[in-house]
Amino acid sequence: MTRFLQMTLLAGLTVLLTACGFHLRGLGGPLQPLPFSRLMLSMDKAQIDAPLRALLAVDPRVKLVSTAKEAEAVLTVLGEQNNKDILTINRGGSINVYQLTYKVTVQVILNGEEMQDIVIPVRRELTYNDQDILGKEKEEALLWDDMHQEAARLLVYRLAALKKVPAMTPVPTASGTHAIAKP
Repeated sequence: MTRFLQMTLLAGLTVLLTACGFHLRGLGGPLQPLPFSRLMLSMDKAQIDAPLRALLAVDPRVKLVSTAKEAEAVLTVLGEQNNKDILTINRGGSINVYQLTYKVTVQVILNGEEMQDIVIPVRRELTYNDQDILGKEKEEALLWDDMHQEAARLLVYRLAALKKVPAMTPVPTASGTHAIAKP
């Protein structure tokens, strides 16, 4: 009888979690829909390329295209910076903690209008020990990968916050000339 009660309680908890809109991180796409449906990525061997493509592949509302003519938005990586700075030193002069910083600057052109550049910094701390060099190298590589994925997530959230720019259309005026008007 207790096994039946446990299974019923587990099923009830599962139903409650799904009813409140709970979903695992990374499975729901951005909170808001992106203001475009066709996106061209211009990233020459950027470290954020693979994580960003993976995140965008999860969202069925966005299609990646290969030319700017097909795209509603063009995303270009202007620059990336990886920094490893000393954060703390112990009394003996040995390094205790490094600060890893990854900063990416992105330009977005939405419906032909250039938006303000998006700058995303991500920081992590790496404790260091001379006795465990190989393990710390692996940990550092994992931290860099995690930072690239975090930057991609933050970029998708920032893209979702962009305002949709309406396409500009020429409107004839009384003098016979055309003025540019937004619909």
